[in-house]
Parts: sequence; C-alpha cells; structure tokens
Amino acid sequence: MGLDVLLLADSTSRWAQALREMSGRLEEIPGEEAFPAYLESVIAAFYERAGIVVLNDGTLGSVTIGGTVSPAGGDFEEPVTQSTLKVVGAFHGLSRARSDARRYPAIDPLDSWSKYPSIVPTDQLEQAKRILRQGHEVQEMMKVVEEAGTSMDDFLIYLKAEYLDAVYLQQDAYDEVDGATSAERQKHVFNVMNTILSSDLEFGEKDAARRFFHSLTQVTRDWNRVPMDTEEFKLTEGRIHEMLAEVARHA
Repeated sequence: MGLDVLLLADSTSRWAQALREMSGRLEEIPGEEAFPAYLESVIAAFYERAGIVVLNDGTLGSVTIGGTVSPAGGDFEEPVTQSTLKVVGAFHGLSRARSDARRYPAIDPLDSWSKYPSIVPTDQLEQAKRILRQGHEVQEMMKVVEEAGTSMDDFLIYLKAEYLDAVYLQQDAYDEVDGATSAERQKHVFNVMNTILSSDLEFGEKDAARRFFHSLTQVTRDWNRVPMDTEEFKLTEGRIHEMLAEVARHA
C-alpha cells in the first residue's frame, strides 16, 4: 500500500547549530561561520529523501518535506539558508514587514519562488510578478517624491499591485471558503485577475482611481468568501466585470 507522507521539519537551523557544536567538539576543520565543511552535503542528503517511489505492488508512495530555516537576524545569506536553497524545489520567504502590516500569509511574493510547474499559464504568472515588482518600486519611489510626484501610469501600476496582493495573495484563515482554496478555483480567479491587470484603465484623477480599486477590492474579497458552485459566485463575478467595463479605456 502506497502512502503519501508529509514531513515537517522545524527548524533545520537548530539542527545545523547542533552539528556545528558537535563538529567543534570533534575538532573538525570548520567551514563558513564555524559550521562543518560538510554542512551542504548533509542538508542535501536530508531533502533528497523526498520524492515518489513505485512499490512492488505497483502502487505509488511519496514523501514531501517541508522544512523551516530560521536565519539569525533574517539574513538569507548565511550558510544554512544558502545550503538549503540549493537543493529545495520551492522557497517561501516570510516577511516581517508583511506580518507587521497584517498581510497574511506573510510570504513575500518577490523573495519567494518555485521550480514546480505553475497551475496558471506562464505568461499570466510572469505578468503578475512583473506588476508586483513594479508596484513595489513605485511604492518605494512615492516614499521620496510622494503621490503628487508620481505619474498616473505608475500610480495605476501601484494600485493594481496592491489589489492583486489584497485579493489573491492574502487569505482569511478563519473563513471556511477562503482559508482553503481548490486549484480549480485558484485558476479561475487568477484568470479574472489577469483580465484586470492587463486592462488599460482611464481615470481623471488619482482619487478616482483609488476609490475604484478600494471598491473593487471589497467586492472581490466578498467574492473570495462565496462557494464556487453557487449563483452568488456568478453574480459577484459579473459585478466585478461590470465595474471593470465602466473604467476601461476604449480604443
């Protein structure tokens, strides 16, 4: 009988620190930051235990490993983090800034990555990542020149990035629907997000743009809490498309 096993390791940093203590007592030649020189190979050997295997009876079994690394001071350049990043298939970087801003889950979309195939089209994913990155750059720029010194085009990119973050990257863990979303729903919702992100919007002033995205965010958040196989889900999605049509630039 094949089983799918999930192994959660919290925290591999503590394990690596124990290896450093043992290595020091054994008077082994130290590596970077006094960790043993073989740290990278030991970490790789642990994560390489994950995978899928075909058993003798033809069934499949799998082991998935989810490990956490706790770098001192949040330094991602320290040896344990770097050795881990070389062998894992995905990385979710937690952000203190997102946590302080109450943006949960506090996973930084700009620092995080995955080598696994995406459930959404690659071109849509790349566009979303580009808008998030550009939106962050505009946000940093506005800290210097303020909103008044920002062009309307840059301001709209910032608002789109904030919208995507608020309604797709963030989740309400206390809501039965939004707390655990199926892959089918994720793909459907992301397709709607892509339509909004790729739309050319027209506003007379920045306040109007801000009010629009504020209203759109509220409607979409309500949509996230509605079961997919209901009439309310379809009606709310229709409302989102109607709101978009009202501000879309017509050629």
